[in-house]
Amino acid sequence: MLFYVIDSRTLQDEKLTFLKIVVNIIKDIYAIKISQQRFFGVSMKKLGHLGIYTLLVFLSIYLLDLSSLYLAKMFVWGMDGYSIIVAVEQLALLGLFIYWLKKKKMLYIFEKKGSKKSRFFYLLVSLVAAYFVRQLLSAFYIQFSRFINNHYIFEDLLSVLSFSEQSTILTTCFSFISVVILGPILEELVHRGYFMNSFFPKSKYYLDVILSALIFGLSHLVLSHRDLISLMVYSFFGFFFALVYRWTKSLKITILCHSFINFLIHADFIWLFLSNLIYYRFFR
Repeated sequence: MLFYVIDSRTLQDEKLTFLKIVVNIIKDIYAIKISQQRFFGVSMKKLGHLGIYTLLVFLSIYLLDLSSLYLAKMFVWGMDGYSIIVAVEQLALLGLFIYWLKKKKMLYIFEKKGSKKSRFFYLLVSLVAAYFVRQLLSAFYIQFSRFINNHYIFEDLLSVLSFSEQSTILTTCFSFISVVILGPILEELVHRGYFMNSFFPKSKYYLDVILSALIFGLSHLVLSHRDLISLMVYSFFGFFFALVYRWTKSLKITILCHSFINFLIHADFIWLFLSNLIYYRFFR
């Protein structure tokens, strides 16, 4: 009886093992078929990447801003609350995307390329170029400012928050974190790290650079600045970042260039706020 029990258990274990092997083989075959399937000449894998990319752009721009405004309005947190929520949502989306990249084994986009000396040289040249590009585009932007549409599509919600509670230094601090740190990391990870490695990588005709730049420009017209001048300016910024990434092969250098440019733009508002704060606190 004992031998019978042992044999039956062994047989059951063998059956389970065999079933697991069969299931794994079916999964592998299905995965291969899915990756080889094509839709109007485009592989399903590419369509999957396109879907993820579109979702990321939608979440990081439209939904992030809208949800932050509604939450701040719902809890009557004012501009301080709105700035904090934006930063938290950016951080959460960034964390989820990096986790997804890890699951898909795409963390190679963060790998360091070249020697330490060459990376420092690339960084130095890129930052100097970023400064001149920013100065050039700022001058162009000011020159044609009369053609720029500054209307913000959620202006009504934003005005409610502005009137409900006065902004404090928290708004400035968290806006700085969002614009200078989290925003550039998220945007470069999506538009350069993910897009340029998924679509037309190292294209002979620089399609990865051109498309990345154009989509980057268009994405900045979703909420405001729906005009040709803004499209040209943002697309040229995107073109510059894409060229830096293509040249240096370093996402970190590209992120630093983006952060540096955003810092230069944001610095004016920071100094204005701090000077007003010091004046009203100590000299009035």
